[in-house]
Amino acid sequence: MTAETKVGLFTFLGIVLLGFSIFMLGNFTISSGYDINVYFNDVSGLPAKSNVRLNGVEVGKVKELKIVDGKVLALVRINEGVIIYKDSKFIIAASSLIGTNYLQIDQGHAYSGIIKEGDTIQGISMTSISDMITQTLGTLQDFTKTISDEGRFGEDLNATLSNLRQLSGNINELVLSLRPYLSSSMQNVSELTQTSKEFMGKLDSDDGLFKALTQDKQMAQDVKDTLANVRQVSEDAKQFIGRIARFRLFWLYEARWQPNGGLMESDLAIKFVPRNSFMYYRAGISDMGNRDNLPKNDKDFRGKPNKIDFRLGLYNKWADLNVGMIRGSGGAVLSLKPFYMSEIYPIKNFYVYGEGTDFGRNRVINGRMFDKPDVSIGAGTWATKNIGVGVRYDDMLETKTFQATMNLSFEDKELAGLLGLASLAK
Repeated sequence: MTAETKVGLFTFLGIVLLGFSIFMLGNFTISSGYDINVYFNDVSGLPAKSNVRLNGVEVGKVKELKIVDGKVLALVRINEGVIIYKDSKFIIAASSLIGTNYLQIDQGHAYSGIIKEGDTIQGISMTSISDMITQTLGTLQDFTKTISDEGRFGEDLNATLSNLRQLSGNINELVLSLRPYLSSSMQNVSELTQTSKEFMGKLDSDDGLFKALTQDKQMAQDVKDTLANVRQVSEDAKQFIGRIARFRLFWLYEARWQPNGGLMESDLAIKFVPRNSFMYYRAGISDMGNRDNLPKNDKDFRGKPNKIDFRLGLYNKWADLNVGMIRGSGGAVLSLKPFYMSEIYPIKNFYVYGEGTDFGRNRVINGRMFDKPDVSIGAGTWATKNIGVGVRYDDMLETKTFQATMNLSFEDKELAGLLGLASLAK
């Protein structure tokens, strides 16, 4: 074998290996990214290796097209770092009327999630141009049949034109009949305009109203006095309404049930809240009822019923402090709302409180000596605008009993209005 033959043989083998490599690596790409599956009913001429664009920007390639279960599966390669949301729209588009098709992605919304490697998406199949041409030709054919339907189209057209001519004639007759009335109306408008000009001229004349107001001092003073009276009446009315609605009034009821001993206590009070203020007044009766002097059982340490309760309170969105005669003796109550910024009503109105009264207590109740202050703590919430529930650790330095509480609150707008009217009396 000569040297030329050997060189030719090696050259031939090299060409064969190069061709085989190109054939085997035809679908291989060294670009990094991730693959997704997009199904279409019809790809409308979308070629393999076509571009993929996200909102007009090229972000990948269509690697392969194949038929799977009667649908077209497009294997799409997306470049690394490109984020596509799950509700994005995959549409086949064309760069121009006669340009090549490409896969267009209309970006979705972040809340739908991100498409990941191997995800399957349903594309939107567009009507092909051939189908659109076929539909258009069918529509034109139907239109032609309608026109040539034994001359009926021409007859209908002639009838329509005849009706239009008749309508035009009727309108002309109507205009001719209304012409006298229209002329009279225009004459009335002209006369009204002239009368208005004369009236304004008289107002601005030497003996007119404007001249009198500027030159007649007595008339000008009368007008001033009248306007002053109107302002005073308006101010009085505003003060009248303000005094009527200057505070709000609530009826408050609290029941406290002590399972240990089966005892019940209840308070009734009325609460005055000035509008646009940070304070209130509360007056009522504590532990009301006509209970017998003899205790109910050996757990009854409630003391005397029907005690005076009068308090002065300060409040804002998250705290409430009231002091005064609390359940018949001096004391104070501090209540806090730690979750007042919540949007949920029961949580928003959850509160904890501490109460201290009767700091000089030194008496015997039901055969037992009490010489420590009456200190209680509790928690609760307003389940609705009018109803609240809670628990209470009562008299924690002496009896140390647990109580279940229920609160009712009702706004009395009628009584508040009557008291507002009464406050106007001087």
